[in-house]
Amino acid sequence: MLFGALKHISDNFIYCYDDKVVMVAWGMCPDPHRHNSNGSFFKEAPHLDKKKITFDFGEYGTIDTSKSERYQPCINREKGDRLSVADIPVIKAKDGYEFVGWEPNPIGYEVSDDFVFKARYNKLHEPDPDVDGTDLPNETVWVTFRTGEGGLLKGETSIEVPKGYILDEIDIPETIANEGFCFSRWTPSVNQPVNSDTIFTAEFEPNVVHCFFDAGEHGTIQGNADIVKPLGASLIDSEIPKVSPHKGYKFAGWSLSPLAALTEDRVCVAQYEEDLPWYKRWWLWLAGLFAGKGCLKWLLWLLLTLLLIFLLSWLLRGCVGCSGHRVVNGVVPIDTVEGSGGSYIDDNGYTHPITDETGSLPGSDRVVAPVMGEGGVLPPIVEQPGMPNVMANRLFLFMENENDDVEALAKDFKQAYPGDQYSIIGCDKEVKLLVIQIPEAERDQIRQTINNRIPNHKFIVFDEEVYEINGFVSQSAEDVGWHLDAIHLKQGWTITQGSPNVKVAIIDDGIQAEHPMFKGRIVDAYNVFTQNNSLSTGVGHGTHTAGLAVGSSDFYNKGASGVAPNCKLMPIQVFDNKMCPLSAIVAGVMYAVHHDADVVNISIGPSFPGLNVLPVEQQGEIAQTQFQNVAALWARVCKLAAKKNTILVFAAGNDDILTSIPPENRNESSIVVTSVDKRMYPTVFTNYGPCSDVSAPGKSIYSSFPNNDFQSCDGTSMSAPIVTGTIALMKSLKKDITVVQARNVLFSTGADVFGWIPPMVLVDKALEATKSGNFERITREGRSVPDGVDVHLHSGKVPVDGDRIVEITTPTTNPIPNPQQGEDTDYDAIRRKIAEYKKKIEELEKLLPN
Repeated sequence: MLFGALKHISDNFIYCYDDKVVMVAWGMCPDPHRHNSNGSFFKEAPHLDKKKITFDFGEYGTIDTSKSERYQPCINREKGDRLSVADIPVIKAKDGYEFVGWEPNPIGYEVSDDFVFKARYNKLHEPDPDVDGTDLPNETVWVTFRTGEGGLLKGETSIEVPKGYILDEIDIPETIANEGFCFSRWTPSVNQPVNSDTIFTAEFEPNVVHCFFDAGEHGTIQGNADIVKPLGASLIDSEIPKVSPHKGYKFAGWSLSPLAALTEDRVCVAQYEEDLPWYKRWWLWLAGLFAGKGCLKWLLWLLLTLLLIFLLSWLLRGCVGCSGHRVVNGVVPIDTVEGSGGSYIDDNGYTHPITDETGSLPGSDRVVAPVMGEGGVLPPIVEQPGMPNVMANRLFLFMENENDDVEALAKDFKQAYPGDQYSIIGCDKEVKLLVIQIPEAERDQIRQTINNRIPNHKFIVFDEEVYEINGFVSQSAEDVGWHLDAIHLKQGWTITQGSPNVKVAIIDDGIQAEHPMFKGRIVDAYNVFTQNNSLSTGVGHGTHTAGLAVGSSDFYNKGASGVAPNCKLMPIQVFDNKMCPLSAIVAGVMYAVHHDADVVNISIGPSFPGLNVLPVEQQGEIAQTQFQNVAALWARVCKLAAKKNTILVFAAGNDDILTSIPPENRNESSIVVTSVDKRMYPTVFTNYGPCSDVSAPGKSIYSSFPNNDFQSCDGTSMSAPIVTGTIALMKSLKKDITVVQARNVLFSTGADVFGWIPPMVLVDKALEATKSGNFERITREGRSVPDGVDVHLHSGKVPVDGDRIVEITTPTTNPIPNPQQGEDTDYDAIRRKIAEYKKKIEELEKLLPN
């Protein structure tokens, strides 16, 4: 009887202790005329506002009590409660019907009033008696369970079920919430029929606490005065609101430290001190001095006059830099000059010989030839459909032996080609390369014969390619700042926001140094053409990528922030008026390496437009046989960077082709980044497959832009600096982390994505693994993607035509072809293949109905 009476009473009103059951009574009070009450008020019971929730299962089904007796067609829940799987009855459909879900979806529904959920059914087709159904295929789909931030899963996380199946409780793994979190819901609902490969994510909500900021009597709060954080977390500096004191007062701090860990709700009250204006304090002090008598008074007047003269001269001299230009945040805005067409161009110098007639190189370790000739004249550019453009009057001489003497090669070149029309215009004494300028008409002949004319050295000859930016202004309308939540940035910041001892180099087209995202961050700025800190603004690409990697966190609430806002920024310009020669990128990387950059971001690369029309097999053949000379160059550059423990991060490219085709991606001494969109799918433009290491958001990514603005851009250019910033945070925890260790961490802690690219970076998980020293190598072999097919990214297995897998061999990291064969890349053969397949596509399109 007692159980029957108490089981319907809320737990808020029943307490058990010392083998006694105590029930709170309410709504009754003693009659003072008839009873004397010696008791006292102890606790007021909370007011409950219960609502009736009804599950209408309709005429085509009943509640399946075999699943659980606790399911009822009607339940009472408090206003504000959220329904969970445990509240929803299991429906058993009648013969000829199938249950397809509730209308609307009850999972996660917040109770606000009485409500009715209605069951929905589909009528099944009657089987054809003339058809034997035993031979019909039983179509199945894969269901994958994964956990969001705040918890773990216990049980099977990947199962194969019949198409249209409704998951049972035994199919769903147990959710285990971390300390400070509680399980909220499955997304999407696990009560709906599964008709395709599906990922269900367990969502956890943090147990939160509030930090309130009270302005007190003598000021006002500027910003959010109520900060909500997970239990045990700490605020960061950018989250603490500013205090504007009233006139006559100055802010002296908070009554409680807002940066301490939040174990309960906290109220921080602003403290003030009385404050006279500076000019009043100064005037009172001067008045006291100058009120004296005799020589002291006049001596003070003389000293004051001399001081004012000195300050005035110092201010006038400090308005300009050594070159006569205003220095902004460590960068001198570059001059402009009038070009040959009458328009004004950035003055990065002009192409000219760097040796005398004997071939003696200058004292600098590296000299980069600008694109522009004297007077702003452009060099002849060979446009190659499907291939990177090249400069028709330049060649690279890259020495096979890294211990060979490049200065001797320069002298031997001038002896073999003594005329003024043959000149050395660039060099890198460490990478062992020369850039030569030759008559355009003689380029092919020289490329084939130069090795025989300079027999004392073994070197490879290839073209000076023109590289492009791997990013463009976005036309999509994705949520501004979505990428910050997707990579768990704020959760990662509870571990570190970076160290000022970590330097991040951005190899790009310049930067707007005065942008508020970069205040106090820039060090060692460099222009590879002018060899000083004179940088142009460019088209905004460098400003955007720099903001993503190490921009300020002050604009987080607007959707823009650097991943590592406390690290330093080293902007390096490699573009001369929107054009970037390959030699400039190499020089920029080497400058970064020798100026102690910890991470280098390279969101620039060769473009292969139209190559994506070729089948994957053809692309794999190109990756194996072409562009090997340039791959050898990058192998040496990456090797030199690895010796200094500098990690190079490359954008994978935006041509929708195999990642193994761009030659800079073909080595294990760097990290290559592909891109995903908000749905965790590969973006339509990203390169994919072999040689990719990690992915990051690359669609509608919001960041800094010139003229103190912000802009959304698309491209693997945006994905790479997100990973670069993450590695900078990892370096802040472990300065000597290697490229192999960083790759292992990023891959093994990343979030699974759809398609044929690696996992997406999760900042908090990567930092947790780095902090704990968990650098165990996780190979590509055996890692499962949602649809159950193993993807071996570095072994090169790529899916084509449904379930068919094609093996794509990754090119060797140090290919050195026979230099007697000249240029190894057969551009004409590749262009013929592209034209052939484009013609096939056009013929197929003609057969399609209008």
